[in-house]
Amino acid sequence: MNERLHPFQIAILIYMTQSGVTLFSIPRLTAEAFGTNGWAGLIIVFIIININILLISLCYKFGHGRSIFEILESNIFRWFLIPFYLAVSIVFIVLAVLVTKKYIILLKILFYQETPFFVFFCMALLLSYMLLTGGIYQIGKTTIVLFFITIWTVFLLAFPIKEFEIIRLTPFLFQGEKSIFKDGMNVYTAFLGFELSLLLFPYVQKKWTKSIFIGNAITTIIYLGVSFVSYGFFSFEQLKMEMYPVITILESIDIPFIERVENAIFSLFSLKVLITIVMYFWAATIMIKQVNHNVNSKIINIVVLLVGYFISLIPKVLRDVDLWLKWFTYILSSLAMIIPILLLLIIFIENFLKSRRKISQ
Repeated sequence: MNERLHPFQIAILIYMTQSGVTLFSIPRLTAEAFGTNGWAGLIIVFIIININILLISLCYKFGHGRSIFEILESNIFRWFLIPFYLAVSIVFIVLAVLVTKKYIILLKILFYQETPFFVFFCMALLLSYMLLTGGIYQIGKTTIVLFFITIWTVFLLAFPIKEFEIIRLTPFLFQGEKSIFKDGMNVYTAFLGFELSLLLFPYVQKKWTKSIFIGNAITTIIYLGVSFVSYGFFSFEQLKMEMYPVITILESIDIPFIERVENAIFSLFSLKVLITIVMYFWAATIMIKQVNHNVNSKIINIVVLLVGYFISLIPKVLRDVDLWLKWFTYILSSLAMIIPILLLLIIFIENFLKSRRKISQ
């Protein structure tokens, strides 16, 4: 229990959790939300996310490093919190399943049409179980390895630079048909993953909160780079019609020693997706463990993965998965904003009552 996550591990963990399948569609999402040169809208979202992260940092600072469970249970009846823990754990499980299913469906549609979905999904669950049994420290170490295996793929976007035309960016900023509030939420949800830092309080070294900002900054820089290249590769109208513009760009890359670059990169991307789903499964197990401390962690891991498997059977097609993903990311986005504010309010009331008692004594 003396082991602690290093700030560098946390920064990479946040980035790897945030950057999921949405990376392949983020240019189109920004175009729909912000209009022409919508890539610049990512800077606005980055600032909003940083405000959210600041609230989480204040929870850790003013809560003196206590876990969110200690803060909640010292001020709220535990029987009232149990339904909340279970509800949030279900949200985490569903999100992990939806991210997994969306990636596998795309993998099948694009490259492996004949391979049964069941095979890919069971492989994902098996790998998730192996990582979950090692705990958050092993997940953190594995994440560093997978980060260095996958990060080089970002630089492949330099290959289609000959197709890049600055005139396609246009001199207009945030013009044309757009939906800042409705579609802007879809861009915001592309940054989800930072909220899991709320559960890392007991596992970190001191002065670690800066690493959350760094992890979010890495995600933003990559999103900006990918989107900027896409806006110069496609016209604005073309970009809005491309479901996954990044995959189309990868298809245009010709490297002598790789026959189909997009196939190799998309398959390699499964390692990043794995960290995202493992972190959400891990968060679900932590919430359930808090309901009953006496249950063996391995049993909880198995139950979580089994529940995830049965949930995966409900949405049948990609359209259903996208719809579910949309609403559950909205729910999680709300929780990411509300929980830190609630914790800070509880800490404020707690400190106020303590100060009153000292005065009365």
